[in-house]
Amino acid sequence: MFDLEKLSKKELRRGKWLTILALFIGVGAISPVQAAASSALTAGLLVAIFVAPKTVLRWILPLALIAATWSFSGVSWLLQIVLTVAVIGARQVLVGHVQAPTKLTTQTKLKINGQGLNKRDLTVFKAVFNRTNDSVTHVEQLLTETNGLRKIAAETEVIRYARGVVKELADDPTQLTDADDFVYTHLPNMEKILMTYHDIISHEMIDESDKQQLAAARDVLRQLADQIQQDYRRITRDDITSLQDQLDTAKRTMRK
Repeated sequence: MFDLEKLSKKELRRGKWLTILALFIGVGAISPVQAAASSALTAGLLVAIFVAPKTVLRWILPLALIAATWSFSGVSWLLQIVLTVAVIGARQVLVGHVQAPTKLTTQTKLKINGQGLNKRDLTVFKAVFNRTNDSVTHVEQLLTETNGLRKIAAETEVIRYARGVVKELADDPTQLTDADDFVYTHLPNMEKILMTYHDIISHEMIDESDKQQLAAARDVLRQLADQIQQDYRRITRDDITSLQDQLDTAKRTMRK
């Protein structure tokens, strides 16, 4: 199934014009013998030129094919019904609307632990925290734009680590100083690069230079993902150290 919501603008435009080309070929092929069906396809072709690509793929093409089916002369109504059902079924399988998940990852409402913070510090922290949390969500959405970006997200698990940092900050706002690289450098840089990346892939034409820039951007995104993983390790190092101390103590006790 083609999830139209995940296709880039360029891919959608390509699909639209391939559909128009297919309708044009269909008109030429059947016009000598099936004038009425040819007229139905022609109408679909003309409408397709002026509407959005998603509308063409989801509605115009299926409706044009169904109209042509019922315009064929010398075809039994039973066969027309079968062909209509086949078109509707193919539409659902290939480009039917996919219900978008309400959340891209399992995410619970985080409650900020404000103990030890005065009212002013808590207000400042909440502003920084909310902005950071929104950026993580935006980055997560942008990483679904292309197969290349989805591959980066899956292989680096960057969102998992980013969510981990956010959760640690909610549990202990005093760790903000340990996460300053994540909050003010790594996450914002990733978000900016992804936004520019999205703008470039939306262009009608992409030349070789653009492709090289996109490849370079993917390399940098991987590096930033590694940095975010290190940010998470840094902010949780006290817990790891504490666990190691407890294990060492337990081992010494067992030796006695």
